Amino acid sequence: MLPLLTSQAEAECPGYPQVSWWGSLSHEGVRGYVNQKHGGDWAGYLDKWSRQLATVRTIYGQGKGIKIPSTGVTIKGMQLSDYIGKLAQRVDINRCLSKETGVEIKSKSTKSADKKLKVTPFGQGVNAYRAGDFKTARDIWLPLAIEGNEKAQNALGHLYRKGLGVEVDLAVSRNWYSKSAAQNDPVGLYSFGDLSRREAKTKAEMAKALGLIEQSANLNYAGAQYAMAQIYHQGKEVPADDGEAYFWNLLAQGNKYKKAPALMEILDKSVSDIDKDIQSERAREWLANLKE
Repeated sequence: MLPLLTSQAEAECPGYPQVSWWGSLSHEGVRGYVNQKHGGDWAGYLDKWSRQLATVRTIYGQGKGIKIPSTGVTIKGMQLSDYIGKLAQRVDINRCLSKETGVEIKSKSTKSADKKLKVTPFGQGVNAYRAGDFKTARDIWLPLAIEGNEKAQNALGHLYRKGLGVEVDLAVSRNWYSKSAAQNDPVGLYSFGDLSRREAKTKAEMAKALGLIEQSANLNYAGAQYAMAQIYHQGKEVPADDGEAYFWNLLAQGNKYKKAPALMEILDKSVSDIDKDIQSERAREWLANLKE
């Protein structure tokens, strides 16, 4: 909960920092905007800017930049870091102004913060990761991974593979992925299989990598199902088979995998109606067996 403030405390809210593409921000201007666009309810406005701050922090942590729509200019590095500081000030000032209403306000982001207190230790790492604090995420996940938590093991593999909060180290990434896969974690199996697939130098190594991905797909992990569809559609590691690709993509689409609809548009043109019926029935039977 945000504590109540008197009108005297309102005067203590600092002025907004100067950012060229924000225009001229003032307390009165923001109050008027919230009254006009949000009916005086600050919750949505607070949540919007809190989410934007978290998003920009994540982008910065990945070493990327953001494009300013009004100018078309991309900022990154120290310039983006400076913007994040001002964005954090704006969030704090928004909260300060919201308290002047004399009504306790709990925004969506505040509710999320409450939930963070109740999440599992692994979930605390996820929250840190989503906020772009990859070092904290690693510090939380490492002891869990050492204790044998398969999700934390996969998460550490991801950090070392992508160089998030740590130096890129594929050997360390592979080690953690393999530990997660050994516990039959669907995401760990897929991650280990995907990395192994990209590193495979022999047919035997490739077959082992594809086997890991298929194991994950058979555990109903959408990312692996889509990967299997792509593998059969592209026909690089295995003979091309759009009927098989159609089957796996049906499962991925049923799991609401974002890229599946685009691939389905392509497969709809290359797979015969008879084969579509066969693969659709196969998918229904597969799902029925999964539920059993």
